[in-house]
Amino acid sequence: MDLPRLIRQRLDAQLAPLAERAAAAGITGDRLQWGMLGLAAGVGGLLLATPVLLPGGYGVLLLLPMALAVRAAALAVADLLARDHPDLPPRDPAAREVTDAGAEVLLYLPLAAYPGVAAAPVVLLVVLGLLAEIAGLAPLLRGGERRRDGPMGMHDRAIVFAIAGLILALDPRGAAWLTWLLLPATALAVVTLVARMRRADATGD
Repeated sequence: MDLPRLIRQRLDAQLAPLAERAAAAGITGDRLQWGMLGLAAGVGGLLLATPVLLPGGYGVLLLLPMALAVRAAALAVADLLARDHPDLPPRDPAAREVTDAGAEVLLYLPLAAYPGVAAAPVVLLVVLGLLAEIAGLAPLLRGGERRRDGPMGMHDRAIVFAIAGLILALDPRGAAWLTWLLLPATALAVVTLVARMRRADATGD
């Protein structure tokens, strides 16, 4: 049984009515992408301001997994719109890449500002994630396909940071050992980057 495929099919079935309503309202995949970037900017700004304006206000970090869940659902709806409504304007691949990268930076980097959280692993994982996505785009320059493989892709990083936000929101003392969650994720991000770079080189041979 292909469990990820089964989960995606059930998720698509749940989101299909939302996609139909979005299509009826003339909402395109690109509008959803930019809307999610706006959501990321708002949530990220709040997360960044909280340690300064309200020290100890770790509860606000519950917004991180919530925002990531909303973003995941919106991106799934955007995919459904592209698949089931070819009459709508096609999605702009460049806008998709820019909004995805921008949302990651806006949502993830504020974690580094919280007391007790080691900033270096947070920043390193974000940077490696961006580099891995750039490496995934490299084959396009040689006429190949966009690569999204590897053990620490965009959705995997979202899960890691959602867990990190949830841990800190529920128990701020978790900041002391949060590094032990981020370091393995960082190692997997390196593996992902190297794998995509090798695929890009192979495409050019």
